[in-house]
Amino acid sequence: MITTKSLAGKTALISGAGRGVGRAIAESFAAAGADLVLIARSKDELSTTALECAKAGAKVLAETIDLADIKQIDGLFTLLTSRGIKLSILVNNAAILIKNPLEKYDLADFESMLAINVTAPLALSQRAIPMMKERGGGTIVNISSLSGCFGVQKFPGFGAYDITKYALWGLTEMLAIENMKYNIRVNQLSLSAVDTAMFRSAAPPGLKAALNAEEVGKHVLYLASTESAPLTGENVILTGMAPAR
Repeated sequence: MITTKSLAGKTALISGAGRGVGRAIAESFAAAGADLVLIARSKDELSTTALECAKAGAKVLAETIDLADIKQIDGLFTLLTSRGIKLSILVNNAAILIKNPLEKYDLADFESMLAINVTAPLALSQRAIPMMKERGGGTIVNISSLSGCFGVQKFPGFGAYDITKYALWGLTEMLAIENMKYNIRVNQLSLSAVDTAMFRSAAPPGLKAALNAEEVGKHVLYLASTESAPLTGENVILTGMAPAR
């Protein structure tokens, strides 16, 4: 079981925090005592998440940014530095899905997915890791999908999305290897279908969600806390069949 206030004294940055899984992660972290930096594209949704987390007692900084724009990511970290905020935790949750068979796939759409699903997690990690080193360690949790796991059923039209999730797994492994000596742990949570707006808009007919966002939030909290140490470099698969720790 997760210890009450297991993230007390820590500051976590969560991307895609406006709704769905990102909001559930933010709320679980707030309940565990973390201060939060929340980012998303939708100002209204992000404001709602920030308000709920503040009600739980968290100090919250919410910033609307487009993760496809590296200059906006740089601006965010300039703001954090100016306010003396140093991260202990990074959750790379934001992702987009654009469906089409690979044969017909628009390369501009592919580049858009790479920017959000792969480049942005790398860019955020590059900027968060020096802060974690200053604090003597930290954790990064990348939110992925069974779509990026070998030997799992795939669906037509999801190929480009699947490729970005395979890439995220590689990023997770290499960040873990390169930062283990700094007491920075990096793990990935690969989800089966989660009952969110993104899933409902993209799911093949007849496919039902096995998870809800709140369940995912509990598992991310576990991976972000010291209770999951010394786990690092792992791809943790969450199918909805096992209870949260």
